[in-house]
Amino acid sequence: MRSAEGRGRTLDEAVDAALIELGESRRNVDVRVVSEGSEETVVEVSVIDHEPAPVGAAPAANGKGDIARTLVEGLLKHMGVRAQVTVRTGTDPITLDISGRDLGALIGWRGETLRALQSVTNVMVGRHLDEGERIIVDVERYRQRREHTVREIALRAARQVKMTGDAITLDAMQAFERRAIHLALQDDPDVGSSSIGEEPDRRVVVGPRKPASS
Repeated sequence: MRSAEGRGRTLDEAVDAALIELGESRRNVDVRVVSEGSEETVVEVSVIDHEPAPVGAAPAANGKGDIARTLVEGLLKHMGVRAQVTVRTGTDPITLDISGRDLGALIGWRGETLRALQSVTNVMVGRHLDEGERIIVDVERYRQRREHTVREIALRAARQVKMTGDAITLDAMQAFERRAIHLALQDDPDVGSSSIGEEPDRRVVVGPRKPASS
């Protein structure tokens, strides 16, 4: 089995470095995180020897969920985190729920650690996913609770915009948080929202809704 070591500032950069050396795509490899620090991430990328698969034999959604669940269980064990991982039923995209005690560190400040865990999961299970398909990882329904919080932020910002007439730029947020704000304000006739900037510093601007052109 061919393999290569990759190094980079982020997980994606490290994986890409190894893929360039191997001349392979992410769908054809397994990724093992050797070390992950604030300045450098090191991975070992190994090429999978595929046997020809029957037509239409791609893993079903539940099979993909089980693959991702097993992977996350292994990652948590390696991290020394005792938790249960389940596949949330009836969701699209596939969502993994992590439950247990004292899992705040797994979420991190504003979900940064959780976002990193989700990125690792998608990189390592990527060869089983369809183009554009992603796995969502959630800890103790954090995403749901955070969506409720940012909706309240959106409504408070809208009230202030209506009082002052001035637009407000909110703190940088993850994509699912920005989406929650846009949905919260989409039916407000006086206030609208838009996103500016690049990841990971992309922000939502809440301001007076421009009148429709006649």
